Amino acid sequence: MKIIRINEHYLPQLVTVFEEYRAFCDFEASPKETHEFLAKLMRNEASVMFIAVDPDSDNVMGFVNLYPSYSSLALKRLWILNDLGVSSHFRGRNVSKALIQRVLSFAKETQAIRVELKTGKDNQRAMQLYCAMEFEIDNDNVYYRVPC
Repeated sequence: MKIIRINEHYLPQLVTVFEEYRAFCDFEASPKETHEFLAKLMRNEASVMFIAVDPDSDNVMGFVNLYPSYSSLALKRLWILNDLGVSSHFRGRNVSKALIQRVLSFAKETQAIRVELKTGKDNQRAMQLYCAMEFEIDNDNVYYRVPC
């Protein structure tokens, strides 16, 4: 597989994989809105997206979406790994691992101090992967949110 930055050529395929990811997260399908959202992210360079592409079929196998953030205390950049999805057709082929490895090398290339992510408490498979890739659970902070 090859890991590349998303481009217009792969956007229609990414929409399909992204919709599968949204369904996994219990969100209703909305391909038109998903396409508009992803196109806007690309156009505005609001996030960094890598995709895994099958070299034989040229199909998108999976994706990872990073948002930039900064540590005011450390005075450094950090990346938030916000979305990671793999097409059901390509599961069990280490796509997630390859995408995360690319994220970690990208974080080093951009001199980030860390990569942060969150996952559902019931997503045991993802938690095992993250721990195997040396992510640590943050027991020092409590996160809050308020709907707007």
